[in-house]
Amino acid sequence: MTSRETFKVYQSGKLPFIINDLKRREEPLKVLMCNPEHFDIIDVKNIHMEGMASSLNKNKAIQQWDDLKSIYQKLVVEGLLKELKVIDGAKGCEDMVFCANQSFPYLTNSNEKTVWMSKMRHASRQNEVPFFEDFFKNLGYTPKHFKQTDLFEGMGDTIPHPGKQLLYGGYGHRSKTDAYEELSKELNVPIIALELINENFYHLDTCFVPLSETQVMLCREAFTAEGFALIQQCFDDIFEIPMDEAIQTFCLNAHVVTNNYTNQKAAIIQVGSTAAKDALEKCGYKIYEVETSEFMKSGGSVFCMKMMYY
Repeated sequence: MTSRETFKVYQSGKLPFIINDLKRREEPLKVLMCNPEHFDIIDVKNIHMEGMASSLNKNKAIQQWDDLKSIYQKLVVEGLLKELKVIDGAKGCEDMVFCANQSFPYLTNSNEKTVWMSKMRHASRQNEVPFFEDFFKNLGYTPKHFKQTDLFEGMGDTIPHPGKQLLYGGYGHRSKTDAYEELSKELNVPIIALELINENFYHLDTCFVPLSETQVMLCREAFTAEGFALIQQCFDDIFEIPMDEAIQTFCLNAHVVTNNYTNQKAAIIQVGSTAAKDALEKCGYKIYEVETSEFMKSGGSVFCMKMMYY
């Protein structure tokens, strides 16, 4: 296996590497959230938002966000996470609370903290990106801007393989494959590009949750046959979650965290799932259930409402 063979984007076929061949990657253990003061539903950016504007309970949403924040604070106290920071939302940026989307932080092979800034599909969301760029600049990150694409939505679509220098990139709704071509070249990591074919799963983080180096849970209906075949080459155990459960409970927008230094594992998930909870229990996760119903009306749950960084 040569670097030339590895550091590229794969969309189908036999992979020229196995997971054990890949270099180690340090997992981020710091959490960023965005205050929901300006959260609202004023248009339809995804299928989940249709007809939901009049039903949004903003006070309830703030309470649900506070409950999620409390779980992260508890995990910091227990030593699983290192810290929690909160960025203020901005007026006119009603979706800014979903802070997984505006950026993709990454620690390079030379331990440089970089952050790739998103190119959001919707104009109102494009206004969110500079606030996050300023946040990361203040932490010593080097911001990077795409030159070859006009669509990339951060960690909503770009999910690392646990502990390895390998990325999975969703495309078809909010991100394009040319973003992954540029990202793979610049970071010197292979990227498996997965076409998302179901409108319910418009971001990869709504249908795909790596649990460990060998385990993943997902909704098979979100992917093409070619994409699923690539996933099968990367994980020994695939927990398939029924599509109805994935749509109704947003269980595949769960956030799983593993601290290899303290041997702690936690999963935060929307209340109401069954198959996903069973998979998490089998994989040894301590499960925290939380209510995110008001945010689900806008198409997001736990994973969307945070950003992990170094």
